[in-house]
Amino acid sequence: MQQFDLLQLSGVSPIGQRTGDNCVIVVAVSNVLPPEKCPSCGLGPLYKHGSRTYSYADTPMYGKPIKVEIERQRYRCKACGKVETPDIPSLDDKRVATKRLVGLIQSKCFKHTFTALSEETGLALNTVKSVAVDYLNWLDESQVRETPRIMGLDEVKLAGKYRAVVTNLEMKTVFEMYERRTKQHMIDFFKALKNKDNVEWVGLDMWGAFKIVLRDHLPDAKLVIDRYHVVEKARSALDKFRIHIQSELEKDARVRMKKGLRWGLLRRNEKRTQEDDDKLDYIRTHYPELGVAYDLAEAFHDLYEIKGRANAEAAFEAWQNSIPEEFMPHFGPIASMVNRHHEDIFNYFDFPITNAYTEAMNGVIKIANRMGRGYSYDIIRARLLYAKVGSQTGRVITHSGTPKSITDPVTTWGDTKVVDYGRSISSIGDD
Repeated sequence: MQQFDLLQLSGVSPIGQRTGDNCVIVVAVSNVLPPEKCPSCGLGPLYKHGSRTYSYADTPMYGKPIKVEIERQRYRCKACGKVETPDIPSLDDKRVATKRLVGLIQSKCFKHTFTALSEETGLALNTVKSVAVDYLNWLDESQVRETPRIMGLDEVKLAGKYRAVVTNLEMKTVFEMYERRTKQHMIDFFKALKNKDNVEWVGLDMWGAFKIVLRDHLPDAKLVIDRYHVVEKARSALDKFRIHIQSELEKDARVRMKKGLRWGLLRRNEKRTQEDDDKLDYIRTHYPELGVAYDLAEAFHDLYEIKGRANAEAAFEAWQNSIPEEFMPHFGPIASMVNRHHEDIFNYFDFPITNAYTEAMNGVIKIANRMGRGYSYDIIRARLLYAKVGSQTGRVITHSGTPKSITDPVTTWGDTKVVDYGRSISSIGDD
């Protein structure tokens, strides 16, 4: 009776099995035919030159790692003397593993920790990492993402260094995470960026180097400073003024201000409660200067609710002129900041984009780092850009034609084009 081939590996015939230390060992022999000519010199003949047994890791079975022990025949060339071992098509000799196991690790390496994959497959931790790094390099060379029309730029602090995060704000996808956020690194990134003329708008913060690099390499793109970074200055000024008032109070009043009244100043809009309004009334009665500071901060926040650029610019001018002299040390720097970045701040009123999607990446990236503590920057980047589900949702498929009938399959419409915009932000964390 013919023996059932449980392995189903091309070029390998199993002849038995035994149990090893926390693994199953399948004993096999190579069934690859000997070479007709010497691969080195092209001559021959070749004769048998002994055999050697090798152990290859294979995909897990029975809930345990699998090791395949294969006896491989060696051949020596009579012409050149070289010893050759015929290749087995299902084996990856570089890592002493089957090719299907390498493929399995590639499919999981950006979703699971290397430690978990090492325990599942029986491969050494460094071997799992090597597979992941080689796969990442292949992905970087073979996959091309569409340059964003509306780009977001921000940074995240990871492993003690600031990394630049680039997003497609229009498609809500991650376009790239760059190793460093220095001016020179950003110059290198934008020099290498393909189809940079695609970029029409860029949402960013007020870090000066971003603006310098963008003006040199994307001169036609319009910059929009994210509104959060602007209005946050008013919130910060108000809180610093509160601390200044608080520092001059007696202990009990100081504690009351810090723990009891603070959120009556800082909580805004729909998040405010009746209790917050009561606290604000108390502040206006007992600390009128702090009430004036609150009104200044709120008026600055409200600039972003105004319709039309000209109206917003006029409202800012009025706000700037309304700052009382004694409040200039706290709110004057905000007016100076807006004047320095006037064009890029008020571009928002022409094209109201926000960098919130890029900002959201900070926490996600840090979570990915904690999930695989000790990962290098390259692997964290790969987890963000190449996880399977997120990458699929960041793609758009278009067809050049139209159906003659609604029952026609899309494959008959015309040429198909797949545009990769990067990894969908909404899917990050779902893997």
